[in-house]
Amino acid sequence: MTATGATASLADFVADTTLDDIPEQARTRLAQCLLDFIGVAAAGSRYGESSRAIRTALRSVATGGDTTVVADPDPWPQPYAAMLNGIYAHSLDFDDTHIAGGLHPGAAVIPAVLAVAEESDATGTDLLTSLAVGYEVCCRVGVALGRGAYRRGFHPTAVAGLIGATVGAGRLRGLDAVGVVQAIGLAGSMAAGSMQYLASGAENKRLHPGLAAHNAILATTFAGSGVRGAAAALEGNYGLLHAYTDQPHPDQLTADLGRVWYLEGTGIKPYPACRLTHGAIDAALQVRADLAAKLPPDASVRLTISPTADQLVGGTDPRKRAPENSVDGQFSAVFQAAVALLDGRVDWRSYQRITAPDVRALTARVELSTDATLPEAGAELRVTTDGKIHTARVELPSGEPGSNLSWELVRTKYQGLTRHVFPEPVAETVADLTGCHSARILIRSLRAAIPADPQENS
Repeated sequence: MTATGATASLADFVADTTLDDIPEQARTRLAQCLLDFIGVAAAGSRYGESSRAIRTALRSVATGGDTTVVADPDPWPQPYAAMLNGIYAHSLDFDDTHIAGGLHPGAAVIPAVLAVAEESDATGTDLLTSLAVGYEVCCRVGVALGRGAYRRGFHPTAVAGLIGATVGAGRLRGLDAVGVVQAIGLAGSMAAGSMQYLASGAENKRLHPGLAAHNAILATTFAGSGVRGAAAALEGNYGLLHAYTDQPHPDQLTADLGRVWYLEGTGIKPYPACRLTHGAIDAALQVRADLAAKLPPDASVRLTISPTADQLVGGTDPRKRAPENSVDGQFSAVFQAAVALLDGRVDWRSYQRITAPDVRALTARVELSTDATLPEAGAELRVTTDGKIHTARVELPSGEPGSNLSWELVRTKYQGLTRHVFPEPVAETVADLTGCHSARILIRSLRAAIPADPQENS
């Protein structure tokens, strides 16, 4: 009997999609995301405070192997390479985001696909096609989970990211539609990702996409060997959309599938922080420019964000006003706006300012409110000083596809993160994946170690 339902329809899409089916805009976005992934993974391997401990822990159980980890000269076993790449890419919270899905597709999907592409020495066309179906399914599952996943305590990147990574890797491994259904069915028993990390600024979140990529390798390996997975793993009575969210949107799994590409809504972050703080940062930088970079100590500051953003990066938790570590800071709109107003920039060095007296003084007096008319990642900042009001309202944060997301911006970010350590052809090859005849050569060129940054401890 032919399988029916959303899971089966997505599996058909994964198995049947060809390069010609992928719009040019979607191809461009995927190439931008891949180059961005390389940059943020390389930087995350060095600057993420947890990266050294994670690498040491994994090396104690993982020996040998022949799979590349970005910016690591040593090869790793395939599942652990996928895990490390996913962890590194997410460790600075600087990786791509899909606002509608509330997730980071690249940090989960790309590591699994790269691991299989290196093994099989896929062509650039095969790599691009597998990334396309992986991203598309990931984004659709994220949208279908909706914000109810957060309310139930799950991180959508870990849940939807696993499904996207599984189908991307499965496509590259040659699974047919039946095999993809089995792989999704097996992956459904591996989905996780608790949001409880917010309570203490824990580093669990950085593990989520890495675990998803690792488990995608396992799920596709099992499926390829004939292990049967659950049917209707997404829409079934005990499936993903029932277990992981309290307000699912199941129609989004297949609405206009193959005609409308949700992945085109993926944005590239300009700042290493939760995407829902980016509107506040953009607004703060605009107001700072209006003030000629001078914020009087008696100025009143009011920050307004969306109710959705307030749940993650606002609220009344004292750690939002006085972050204790970088994770706290990444999820504090008040901290991000304050450091942007004071310093005129937000980058990884900003987290060295967590306890700075001037930052603490400003965060303590920022008035935070919500406005339901603001888009989820939008914000409005108002500074009143000397009887004058300086206001900036941001509907769409910088780095979104609708805000002039160009190759130049993506490449500049990549070069800043890697400091040109990778061979120059890497960026050129990624920009034209269909002209790449050996994904293995491209991927193995990423094994160079990133040198120390003289400003790292400044």
